[in-house]
Amino acid sequence: MEQPEYSIRRAAMDDAEALAQVHDTTWREVYAGLMSEQMLNALTTDARATVWRRMLSGDAGFLGTTFIAERDGEVVAYASCGEQRDEDFRAAGYAGEFTAVYVLKTDQRRGVGTSLMTTMMKDLADRGLVGFTLWVPRENIPARSLYEQLGGKLLGQRDVHREQGTLTEVAYGWNAA
Repeated sequence: MEQPEYSIRRAAMDDAEALAQVHDTTWREVYAGLMSEQMLNALTTDARATVWRRMLSGDAGFLGTTFIAERDGEVVAYASCGEQRDEDFRAAGYAGEFTAVYVLKTDQRRGVGTSLMTTMMKDLADRGLVGFTLWVPRENIPARSLYEQLGGKLLGQRDVHREQGTLTEVAYGWNAA
């Protein structure tokens, strides 16, 4: 079976709707059974597109970078990174943070997640943000396996309480100063 080719680039304003679609689809594919239906349905694709337009324009206070992966001209994955938002992690020497990594189920286990992660690591390091963390749902074993294969070390756990329910997440870290 031939391995598909992916291209990775920085997201632009024109990508807001495609990002929202991938965001919504991956949540439903990956988190069904891990999150309550209320959590999965909390944001529609249209609402996510509005958020993405605000984020990509800088209006939402997001100062990070979003990268997208395309296959045959279609967005199939994205990942975002930026400065560390957690004071405790920052104090421990983790200057950067991966805020999102989402890959459509059809494109998982084909190297695109690894490519996005290494692209973000380089981007953060080029900005002098050495030491990275990310939070992932505790029960998302495929993602956790990827992060461990990429050298991530388990740092901690937290419960995220939302109106729609509670989600337990674990943190991974790479190369703290």
